[in-house]
Amino acid sequence: MSKLKLLILDACVVIQLHEMGRWDEIVKRCDVHLSAIVAKREVRYDDSNGVNIDLSPQIQSGLINMFEVEEADVEIFRRQFDADYLGVLDDGEAESLAYLFSKNEDFLISSADRIVYRVLGNLHRTGQGISLEEILNRLGTTAGSLPKQYTQAFREQWSRIGFQERMRCIGFHDA
Repeated sequence: MSKLKLLILDACVVIQLHEMGRWDEIVKRCDVHLSAIVAKREVRYDDSNGVNIDLSPQIQSGLINMFEVEEADVEIFRRQFDADYLGVLDDGEAESLAYLFSKNEDFLISSADRIVYRVLGNLHRTGQGISLEEILNRLGTTAGSLPKQYTQAFREQWSRIGFQERMRCIGFHDA
């Protein structure tokens, strides 16, 4: 089976995969891309057993592709949105989405934060969202019982809401 290509993961998905003990499997079976902000600042996790997430060996070995977007380019991306969106769009999400929208490749982005899917729906890019549940299903593994925010239904609901908000002139505005 070929790797799932061009997959951008938000911090919450990385942490959830670590909690599930599935991170190494995903990195081996997917072409994983992480924003530098997500990889260096936002992925923080210590469980009760003292397990800490350290992505640097996988980044250095090339198993994870880390990308950075110039701060000015992220700001240009952010300026497209009104306060309803900007108030909940964190730095890692903004960098990841700015990267996704700046590339010609068909990247997929996975998050557990509704704002990511609202942005995709609002900008008519719903097809570039993918839930953790969908990733695991595409790989032919079971997702098990996932919290709601990692499901396909959650992604679809918030993508639809983002699209509806665009129709009501909420979220996006011309810079």
